[in-house]
Amino acid sequence: MPEPARRTLSLWPREHGAYAQLAVALASALALAPALRSLGQTVLTAALFLASEPLLVLLGRRGAPGPGDTARARLRLAALGALALLAGAGAWAGALAPAAALLPASCLGLALFGLFLAKRERTGAGEVVAAWAFAAATLPVTLLGGASAARAGALAGILAALFTLGTAIVHGHLFALRRGGAPAPRLAAFLFGTGLTAGAWALGGRTPLPRFGFTALLPMTGAAFAVWLFPPAPRRLKAVGWAAAACALAGGALAVAVLLK
Repeated sequence: MPEPARRTLSLWPREHGAYAQLAVALASALALAPALRSLGQTVLTAALFLASEPLLVLLGRRGAPGPGDTARARLRLAALGALALLAGAGAWAGALAPAAALLPASCLGLALFGLFLAKRERTGAGEVVAAWAFAAATLPVTLLGGASAARAGALAGILAALFTLGTAIVHGHLFALRRGGAPAPRLAAFLFGTGLTAGAWALGGRTPLPRFGFTALLPMTGAAFAVWLFPPAPRRLKAVGWAAAACALAGGALAVAVLLK
């Protein structure tokens, strides 16, 4: 009998929620501080994110790649590496922004890649690290675009809270489904969102966080409330992820609107 055809490995990152978080983070940063340098840093960040999958294929962390997969992964990695170098050179050559702005995202990105190597990226802890890494990736974008350190830090902090809450909603729902639909994990996610929103309201205007920064968390906190009261059926699990993505987009837009006032 002929051997079954080997499945071609995909070279696109598999974490669908990560696409939404990274897109919201980079779009928010560009909206807050549009400039050619910030666009270059955005391209650099996106290229590094897309390069993670071919690198994992070459390292053998996605199963046993065939000869064709290895060649494709090398070519994709080389192309993305060249794009990252060009974009980074355009963004940072002669820039006044401090290179230290790259440090938080770089450290969190390395930690996240370590979780990928350990195949722990889809755990709650792995997704929180990813959320913080994507939020921190806005710092160099906004600073290169001319935003103040206070505004750049406020956007990163709001997005980190927003993405962490979205992760809590999804994992709280999954945890509840594994335990027969118990409401406690969903309620915990809602209370977490309520605490974050209340904290942002209390800190608003007294710190670099803007006075109405808490409004950026309201859509996601509302989603946590809805999932707690009206939990989707297991077959509609993707609806929770899509709702979290939509609320992240709304929250990012609100954060930018507040910071631009």
